Amino acid sequence: MKKGHFKLSAVCCLLFAFFLWGCGAGPGSPGSDGSEKTGVILEASLTPTYLGANTYSVDVVQQICDAGPPPEYEQFADHGATATIRARLLNPNPPIPPGTLYIEKYTVEYRRSPDSIGAPPIETDTRYTTIVITPPLSGTGVATLETSLVLVEINRKRQYYTDILSGVYTSRILNNYTALYTFEGKNQYGTDFSFKAQTDFQIGSFDYCK
Repeated sequence: MKKGHFKLSAVCCLLFAFFLWGCGAGPGSPGSDGSEKTGVILEASLTPTYLGANTYSVDVVQQICDAGPPPEYEQFADHGATATIRARLLNPNPPIPPGTLYIEKYTVEYRRSPDSIGAPPIETDTRYTTIVITPPLSGTGVATLETSLVLVEINRKRQYYTDILSGVYTSRILNNYTALYTFEGKNQYGTDFSFKAQTDFQIGSFDYCK
């Protein structure tokens, strides 16, 4: 084989390996950690929710819905998210059944989208909770559970609006972010694990008057 062909093949192999690494192929890849020790691969998807409905629009301005008197204000609360967590076995025929997994906390990191780079930063949020995941005992099946989380809590919404009004950041109230969740916990044998999930959302002034 000529040197040029060998170099080209080597580059292609490296690019292919990088592609698989970036896509999260296999246990222990970015997005999950501890699968080799717990025997369970964890994945999650997120759906933002507010006032009982699915919505990616995070409201930061509590409007007056009816002047009254007395005035009727728009409902104002934490913006939540529903996490759908899926657990499958690393080995369909494990020599020892996998233990129950317990999420102990999750951290939400907020990243500004490229079109909103001048928007205010939103402080990282860490929340301690207990979420129990019971994986399959054997086979290729997937165990699924849903749980409610916080996407942007009310004080961070208020701080965002305060920052917009300060004039330090962009004066545009509507901006786009990505919320990156990191879940951490232990299985019943004390083995650490973690996994990640993310969702995009927009934040600004929205009409949630009924």
